[in-house]
Amino acid sequence: MEAYENRIINGLLKAEAVDDPERAVDLLARDFEIIAEPARATEDDLWPALWALAAVLERQFSGHIVITAGLERPLRQPATLGPRCHFEPRQRSDNATRIYLGCQPSKPDVALWGDTRKGTIRYGSLIDSAERASPSGCFALAGYLGFASLALAARLPGYREEFATNQIELPFQYLALPELPDDGLEVVGLGHLGQAYLALFFFLAIGAPTAPRVQLLDKDFFETPNWSTQILIDTQTSWKGEAKAEYLRQRVETWGWDAKSDKTEISWGWRHSETHSKFAVLGLDKFDVRRMAINGGYSWVFDAGVGDSFLRPRISWHSVRADNGIAKRLFPEAETTMVQPALPTTPFIDRLRDTPGGCGLLTYQGTTASAPSLGLVASAFLWSEILRFLSGEQQLIQGSATVWSPLLPFLRTELSH
Repeated sequence: MEAYENRIINGLLKAEAVDDPERAVDLLARDFEIIAEPARATEDDLWPALWALAAVLERQFSGHIVITAGLERPLRQPATLGPRCHFEPRQRSDNATRIYLGCQPSKPDVALWGDTRKGTIRYGSLIDSAERASPSGCFALAGYLGFASLALAARLPGYREEFATNQIELPFQYLALPELPDDGLEVVGLGHLGQAYLALFFFLAIGAPTAPRVQLLDKDFFETPNWSTQILIDTQTSWKGEAKAEYLRQRVETWGWDAKSDKTEISWGWRHSETHSKFAVLGLDKFDVRRMAINGGYSWVFDAGVGDSFLRPRISWHSVRADNGIAKRLFPEAETTMVQPALPTTPFIDRLRDTPGGCGLLTYQGTTASAPSLGLVASAFLWSEILRFLSGEQQLIQGSATVWSPLLPFLRTELSH
């Protein structure tokens, strides 16, 4: 795999943060230390944030990630952190970039720190509360800090900084996991977003009275580039070439859950199995297949999307009835073919143009740039809607947020029927 096929490097190139993939490789070769108060590094408080932040940092950067939170080893986790992640009893004194979770830095010039209590997320200050963090709040904080680490390292300009705030509240303040449907939930699409949903669900379900039931649907097999965005695959390469649905079914079963898998391609006329859940959680990236899935016979659909621009890192989410009219409104068909913007003339782009048939340039342009930290934030907002729905509040919801500046107010509106 060429360096520019890595989705993080590709995103930095397209954002013009660098003009050569080798410089991007050097830029991403940095170490991090994640620091948290040991009293809060527990499964019912900040541990989900520690795990999620470490998981995305090891995909966004090539250096070592040290977790300094009074832990000698990881607590329960949905997937094993890689060999570049280490647990240390006390703060190190090297040149690692430090990120503080739920505790204040000793030096005033630290940019990467924040706190979460319940469903409140704060950047650059602590929350005066005795509440513990919710798993959804942990994933949101980890996602915002994870993208901020990438943006600061690459010197990406903040987006709409004039509207930045230091605190946001998730739409639903999680207290306890509501009772799940008898037939569970169906997760359709098991890439970047689908795996973020499942990872957060793992933490939400810790302590639940019954093991969750899920059905996992995806048509694809794992490929090498998946490592940079998908957080439930290990650093070992045993997953390469494996069907995503079957591989993740086996992983979910190690959590003690009841899981089924289906390697299937969704097309017009496709209907979901009547033995599966009536409630679908979509992790699909294209508008047409999202319309197809919504028309697949479900009762209700929870959906999110992540943008492919590092300069405008947008996410969106929906909680809606599975209705064809709603699907057409939310995911309209493209009326014209998108025109690719003209690429700058740089030595790197010129080399791609000179490849046989220009195939290097086609590969570069065809790679979808994304960052796994965006998936954490999207999953936090979407699970807030799922928890709200399961608690009995069944409004039709559309939401969107921008992940860098670093905190911006999000937009959430109720849709008409």
